[in-house]
Amino acid sequence: MPTYAVLGATGNFPDRKVNAYCRSNLKLLRLIPSIADSKQVKIFEGSLNDTKLVANCLRVTRAVFLAVASTPNVPGCTIAQNTARQVITACEALKQENERRPKLIVPSSASVDHSLMSDQPALLLRVLYCAFQYVYDDLKAAEHFLRSQEDLFSATLVRPGALCNDEQRGYELDLQHVQFPLSFLDLAAGMLEVADDSSGGMI
Repeated sequence: MPTYAVLGATGNFPDRKVNAYCRSNLKLLRLIPSIADSKQVKIFEGSLNDTKLVANCLRVTRAVFLAVASTPNVPGCTIAQNTARQVITACEALKQENERRPKLIVPSSASVDHSLMSDQPALLLRVLYCAFQYVYDDLKAAEHFLRSQEDLFSATLVRPGALCNDEQRGYELDLQHVQFPLSFLDLAAGMLEVADDSSGGMI
């Protein structure tokens, strides 16, 4: 069974082997107590700036989900950029050890590319972007950085529309248009499908 790495492990876990990076083990276990005794989840706790820790979390994994995120819309938000840069640094460290580098699955937002929501009123899209401008600007900068590394790393951008806490209702991978609202569980299932796809490449 393949192993997946999740950076920002404070949500739901797939029914797979997972290396889970978090800044606080106590917070993670408080949110998801069931993983305390799980044999399928290995927790890596510490600073995102600890390259050795992040590299060990990514080691021998099929794919890594860059799910570290910041929801407050504050000026100077760089968590997506910092995560992308640190993952690339960790992957380069693995390369130096002749280890296979995992595929990168990068959750972003359809709000950074309004062509995915062309059926929505332009005014609504502008208002939504303004409401979370600093978060979206951070996501766009992270995407730009990852695209600059495209020749060296396999990464796929996943840009859902509005997300909600709901049960799984099904999803469809679409390069032209987003469906929303989309549950976090359906987003996770879609990202797993992308991770298991062997074609790779930026989308």
